[in-house]
Amino acid sequence: MTTTKPPSPAGAPEPRPELDDAPPLLGSWRNIYLLVLGNLALLVALFWAITRAYA
Repeated sequence: MTTTKPPSPAGAPEPRPELDDAPPLLGSWRNIYLLVLGNLALLVALFWAITRAYA
């Protein structure tokens, strides 16, 4: 007995396997998130220091 996949409903988007690929930079999404959070922490610290120095 063979099983077949039921047809997709009309207008349903096709699956996009390239969305499961690793990002082209830093190797994983976790590393990109860490980079963004580190950048945010650095900017907060920089702006805090500037505010303390000149306020």
